Amino acid sequence: MDASREKKLIAAIAPLYKKGRDGDWEHILRTVDLCRYLLGHENGNPNIVLPAAYLHDLGWTAVDYSDFNAATPAVKTKTPSFIQHMEQGAVIAGEILSDLTYSRPEIQEIQSIIKIHDLPETVFKMNNINATLVVEADRLDRYGNTGISRFKTMFGKEKTKGPYWEEARQLRREGLNNWFRTPTARQLSQKLAKEMGL
Repeated sequence: MDASREKKLIAAIAPLYKKGRDGDWEHILRTVDLCRYLLGHENGNPNIVLPAAYLHDLGWTAVDYSDFNAATPAVKTKTPSFIQHMEQGAVIAGEILSDLTYSRPEIQEIQSIIKIHDLPETVFKMNNINATLVVEADRLDRYGNTGISRFKTMFGKEKTKGPYWEEARQLRREGLNNWFRTPTARQLSQKLAKEMGL
């Protein structure tokens, strides 16, 4: 990804993320770093993967996510805001990328990734390495010590104990088999899972 274009993209989106959910901007920066790591070992197009990583959760800034925050970990994917944030994110991403003179095919591919980025099974059926790397990086940020810190920031320190946390941990255990396809992401997910005691 061209450094000048990346700088302009960051300038456009950082203020938006900082008005959204607590910790999302930091999550985005970690996801981008994870994408860079994956791109160093897997064949993907950084001109698609990195913008998609930067933009993938922008939809949370445009929807009421109180239903998502109130739901238990296993039910969060059934809340209206869960789907809305992907749909709205794709729309917002299209507008931002158009202003930054991305080509129509680039915009369409990035939007298609954002629109389903939290549905790993759907993404993997696309058989698109760019989409796969974005999903894997996004999911990797749920693991390790940073994953625990992010969870506390998003849902509260009190949710890292008891049934709520056990449900979240079980989803992560299952995710080790379901959320990663590339050898690089599989290996890193195992390492980060051990770091958080899974």
